[in-house]
Amino acid sequence: MYTPNLSLIDYDVVPYEPIHEPTSNRLILFVVDGLRAESFVNHTTMPYLRYIANSEGRWGISHTRVPTESRPGHVAIIAGFYEDPSAVTQGWKDNPVDFDSVFNRTKYTWSWGAYDIVDIFTKGTVDGHIYVTKFDPYDKAFCADKSNMLLDEWVFQHVQKFFNTAETDAFLNKKLHTNKIVLFLHLLGTDTSGHTDKPGTQNFLRTVEHVDENIKDIEEMIRNFYKNDGKTTFLMTSDHGMTNWGSHGTGDDHETQTPYVLWGAGVQQVKHLTNDKETKNMSSEHRYDIEQADLAPLMSTFLSIPVPVNSIGKLPVDLLNMTLPNRAKAIYSNSKQLLSQYNKKKQDVEDHVINILYKPYKPLNSEKIEEITTFSEKLLNENQYEELILFSEEVMNLSLAGLNYYHNYYQKPLLIATTLSFLGWIVCLFNILLDDNVCALIEIYKLKCAKPKENYILKCFTKFVTGSLYIVTIGLIYVQNLPYLYYLFFLTPIILWTNALKYFDIWIYTFTLIRMYRRVFNTIIEICCYTLGCLAMGLSLTHRWMLSIPLIGMGFWPCFSSSRNLIPKQLHACWMFGCMLLSIFSFMPVVGRAVYIELVLLAGSIWMLAMMMFTFLWKDSRTNRRDIIITLTQSIIMGLSLYIIFIQARRYEQRFALLGFLQTLCWIILVVMLLLPFGHTRRMSSRLLGVNTSIVNIYLLLSVSHEALFIVVLIFNITCWMIIEFKFLNLNNVKLTDYTFSKDSEELDTIILPVYRTLTSNDFRRAFFFTLYIILAFFGTGNIASLNSFEIRWVICFTTSYQPFIITGLVFLKTLMPFLCVGCTFKAVQHITKATSEYLITIVLIYSNIMGTQLLYYVKNTGSWLEIGTSISQFVIVQIITLFIVDINIFSKIWTEEDIYSFAFKIFGRRKKNA
Repeated sequence: MYTPNLSLIDYDVVPYEPIHEPTSNRLILFVVDGLRAESFVNHTTMPYLRYIANSEGRWGISHTRVPTESRPGHVAIIAGFYEDPSAVTQGWKDNPVDFDSVFNRTKYTWSWGAYDIVDIFTKGTVDGHIYVTKFDPYDKAFCADKSNMLLDEWVFQHVQKFFNTAETDAFLNKKLHTNKIVLFLHLLGTDTSGHTDKPGTQNFLRTVEHVDENIKDIEEMIRNFYKNDGKTTFLMTSDHGMTNWGSHGTGDDHETQTPYVLWGAGVQQVKHLTNDKETKNMSSEHRYDIEQADLAPLMSTFLSIPVPVNSIGKLPVDLLNMTLPNRAKAIYSNSKQLLSQYNKKKQDVEDHVINILYKPYKPLNSEKIEEITTFSEKLLNENQYEELILFSEEVMNLSLAGLNYYHNYYQKPLLIATTLSFLGWIVCLFNILLDDNVCALIEIYKLKCAKPKENYILKCFTKFVTGSLYIVTIGLIYVQNLPYLYYLFFLTPIILWTNALKYFDIWIYTFTLIRMYRRVFNTIIEICCYTLGCLAMGLSLTHRWMLSIPLIGMGFWPCFSSSRNLIPKQLHACWMFGCMLLSIFSFMPVVGRAVYIELVLLAGSIWMLAMMMFTFLWKDSRTNRRDIIITLTQSIIMGLSLYIIFIQARRYEQRFALLGFLQTLCWIILVVMLLLPFGHTRRMSSRLLGVNTSIVNIYLLLSVSHEALFIVVLIFNITCWMIIEFKFLNLNNVKLTDYTFSKDSEELDTIILPVYRTLTSNDFRRAFFFTLYIILAFFGTGNIASLNSFEIRWVICFTTSYQPFIITGLVFLKTLMPFLCVGCTFKAVQHITKATSEYLITIVLIYSNIMGTQLLYYVKNTGSWLEIGTSISQFVIVQIITLFIVDINIFSKIWTEEDIYSFAFKIFGRRKKNA
């Protein structure tokens, strides 16, 4: 079955052969990886390129889109389109699909640089006209005592050797003297230096200066090789910028604003010079800002080769030193290329759409396309070049708008179907809860609820409507030959709502019970609070400060509880204080943007003090000596960890080599801390202290700023929550310290377990708190798994070499730690209240689907990649919360209920018995 192509890349688009004369025989492209515009325009460390930009060349800001990563940036520069979303499955490192590029259209292209960049543009080539010389950048160290200039030096030396070889190699010399060739130099040193040294530091600026000096030497060498024939165009630009803290990936101005300098053959000269007020001694007349994708048609125009068929760039004609006829023909070629893309996209939809349902893009329908083609050819034939330039620019804008229209053609029906699926799934989840609990209540308490009479006619009518919907939906999808995935999208809501309506009588029973217990008003208030809380959590993924709203509500929650008299004033004050402290973190900067090791040391000291107070001030006759010994061991290890953090941070700041034996010791500490909680007894207070101490220790080794204080405050707050839940049970003869993480769950059952543990409104509150804590654990200090917040100093206690798998594993471990402390405490709450895990997870699933329904309308496929990528990632995060919570519960169960001594006894006891 044919599948309409609704991706960003259209195949079988006919390339348009340009009719203008070339201004150059060759183009030299320098991509200085990670160089932001600010480093070029406000610093004098690139004196040669700044001189060129202000005299014989042109310069400006090239505006990139998110994700500001190397692959998407290079694709935009060389292919002219912004990365296809499917590239995220390859980590922005490999081609998920083939696409056209400037290199494909050249006679020959030579590339030098990192393999994961230069190989991007060789996939799919069949004639072997693209030559690559590459190196592996990932064996280079992040250490402070290493020079990142070696990466760029490797490229420059190989280019020099290449031209030296060409002097004696007649075959290579002949190739280099043909027209329509490109030489591409990928310079990675600035990006690596930005990560390790940070932009603005002396080391980074020295790397930039080294690039500037060598670009000057390469230009001189190339001009001499071609005997200054005036047929060479040079372009220096960058794939993405970088933040002040050495990261990239999102939409900060420093990340999306990159410089470009254009000089040589075909570049329009400017005579008058005036300093640009936004820069340091840069000419405002020479400045011309563009979009990054505009560079692809610009390079194609210099060489008079077809613009890449998937390019959405618009030719900046004001940068071209061409005659008026050639300028008009060049922009005319660009408009024909975009119109060809639009025609292909339009044809894909029209070939299989149902005519009655079809809504064409009216500003550029078939009749208007014919008119545009005829009129533009008339202008060209009559030599009305100025009018042709203006008309071609209008055609390009219409074509781009039309491409966007057809790309989103099925968006509204899909959105409606998905929304109905979410709502149907929420109703089905409620049905599961109500079916298990309402029927049980009716049976236990012998409630008299009138059973609704079964309506045979209504039942038949429902089946007829459902069957008709199935037939019509399948028929519409099949006739239009839509992708197979559309069957899933449009049939799912029918299936879910059919199942949801089967339990209509359960809802009648539920409303009857609510009226009987006179809880109609309370139920409405609770539904509104939880719904608004879910919406606030959904918005917090974009605006972190929104987390403070449900946190403040949680702080005041005990005041409105009917059991508020059971809570001591001191505990209530601690609970409110903890909620307020947690809400403050939602207003603080995202972690990774600044380094304050002092806060890490402070957090460790606070936790060690809390450990000592708990161990020696609150111990009783039931306190096991084993717990005391292991707690003291953990305290000693934490003190050692704080010493290592201090020493390694100080050496890093002073640019000394980090101590390898301390890194080895950190790996040992990591393993030991993961195992020590199993040494504690299953007594709830002792086991939680051991687990949380291990979590804090590991987290501190991977922290650089206020996130260390966050984990301490988070544990303090969830511990207060656990104590409040215990107080609400009003068990006069039981202490919280009496509880253990018993596998068999027999302890205290006779005291607190009723005849049948049904679902209560308190379970909805507990599930809501748990969901909020999970969101808070991930976004409380910013998404620490984000590329933009990554700080290399997170991992210096463990490694200094760039090993992607190890670094990724450590960052994942840091992300996991707050979840585990929440999960283990929630496990304790379940033990105390005897709440059913299945019910709580089902309620969490309901909350996540409410957030998912909300975020569905925030998902974007237009605008910047920042808006698109962020909206998609937020939606995905919410959808996987439940699956993630299940995993967290499994880990928490192991960490709280397993006992290394019992495990060893079982093994050795069995062996002894067998002997």
